Amino acid sequence: MMALHCRVTCTLLLLSYAHMGIAADTLSVNGKLKAGMEYQSNVNISELEQASGESDTATALEGEINAAWQVNDHFRLDSSYSINDKRYNKASAYDSRLQLAFIDASYGFNNLTLGSSVYLAQADLDGSDFLTLNQFSVYAMYNLSDSWFIRPSVVYADKDFAQFTLRDASNKSANLDSFWFFQQGQKFISLGAIYEDEDALDKTFSYRAAGINIRVSNQFDLWHIAQKVQLGMKLTQRDYALAIDNNERNDIHQHIDAKWELNINATFALLTSVEYGDYQSILASADYDETRAGLMLQASF
Repeated sequence: MMALHCRVTCTLLLLSYAHMGIAADTLSVNGKLKAGMEYQSNVNISELEQASGESDTATALEGEINAAWQVNDHFRLDSSYSINDKRYNKASAYDSRLQLAFIDASYGFNNLTLGSSVYLAQADLDGSDFLTLNQFSVYAMYNLSDSWFIRPSVVYADKDFAQFTLRDASNKSANLDSFWFFQQGQKFISLGAIYEDEDALDKTFSYRAAGINIRVSNQFDLWHIAQKVQLGMKLTQRDYALAIDNNERNDIHQHIDAKWELNINATFALLTSVEYGDYQSILASADYDETRAGLMLQASF
């Protein structure tokens, strides 16, 4: 849930910042196509806390389309749809397809924007339905200055597992994110905190969690080539409702990533990424670490 929140929040904030000053009744549409490879040291299904212990490489295809409509000077609509298809060379049981869609409506005052969004996700695993997620959020975004924003929000999500119904759950979270932009948005720092309460059908999977995340992004030109580098970190502690063998279960999730985007020209870009995740738990299946490395070619339109 935390990863989803971070993605939605950053996407909406960056879209809003990029479209500042656009005239009313303006509609903009853009999209991206990506194709490439990903190496994973420990192929796993994070939502099931299930790791194979085996490494593999996968081919990845992604498509994304975004639309933004500045209805008038105050009211704005944003929407997006994306699909991610991943096929492993050997671990075909972990082949996945993820479809994500959201729509966001916001109304801006002088230094305050109020909004709400609906986010839908559908995940398939090995060709079969796996997870459906419906998420609704309300938020406020306050401009402390031309370059500093804070964004508190509350989120409700509903998870439905097609084949693992005991994991069906509702998730409620409170979030506070802060963003600092520099050099007309070429650089930014984001810092966020989250508290969530997940109530699963089987209380074994119910937990409360607190987490923080930070991301630094820098766009620059080097040798007349536009580039972007991002560094991110997330830390979460989950306190589960039920103990295991009379031992309290308090999992710690740590994740760091580095991403580099090299723009070949106005249309094509080369994307590279390295990620490391360390998941600590007294439950053997949830205690593992992994490294991922990706190389993608992106076409923007």
